[in-house]
Amino acid sequence: MLGLSSLRAALAAAIEPAMGVRAMSTTHLGNLAPAKGSNKVNLRRGRGEGSTKGGQAGRGHKGQNARSGTGKPTPGFAGGQTPLYRLFPKRGFVNFTRRAYAPLQLATLQRWIALGRINPAEPITIGAVVRSNAVHGLSKQAGVKLVGKPDTSLPLPPVKLELSRFSKGAADAVIAAGGEVEAVYHNNLSLRQEVWPEKMARPVKSALPIRRTDIEFYSNPENHGYLAKRGIVIGKQA
Repeated sequence: MLGLSSLRAALAAAIEPAMGVRAMSTTHLGNLAPAKGSNKVNLRRGRGEGSTKGGQAGRGHKGQNARSGTGKPTPGFAGGQTPLYRLFPKRGFVNFTRRAYAPLQLATLQRWIALGRINPAEPITIGAVVRSNAVHGLSKQAGVKLVGKPDTSLPLPPVKLELSRFSKGAADAVIAAGGEVEAVYHNNLSLRQEVWPEKMARPVKSALPIRRTDIEFYSNPENHGYLAKRGIVIGKQA
């Protein structure tokens, strides 16, 4: 059996084409309602036994899942026994101040000069070494260190090297060939400017070393430090 609203809608649909009269809509604020099943009443827990979710609120009596939180143990939890990370002793430590340097073989430098990839007439800096791919990037590196022995089958012209560190054998070989070596300090910002100057919005001034070990190293003439060669004195050494 059709309801009253359905009869009105059917009557309006039949009369409107014949009489040319537009039927009024039966929808108004008094009969607006959400679609059936679109709203769901949240389950209220712990509000009395009449709801069947009072008392323990559906969690049961005690146990891990009855506690506050997600009920999941923290990573490494082994059910109460000694966890694996506590079973074994620890030795040593990680030196967070340690700096690693990308090695550059002296023979590779000779070969790059012979191939014309590095110009020996200009000072050879870290930027020139990296851009020529003699060293493949400086990811997690503090600079470039020249190491190794010279290749006797290749010429070693007198060059001026401005790198981070030098091994004793490599430095002696360059000096014996009439060249010059200078150990130069770089922090992360000045190292970025040295390698990628086009990425800098404006040129920055190279920072001086601030750690005691760095100051002592670059102030020592035996290490070919640039502070000693340029006469720069830092702190209490004045």
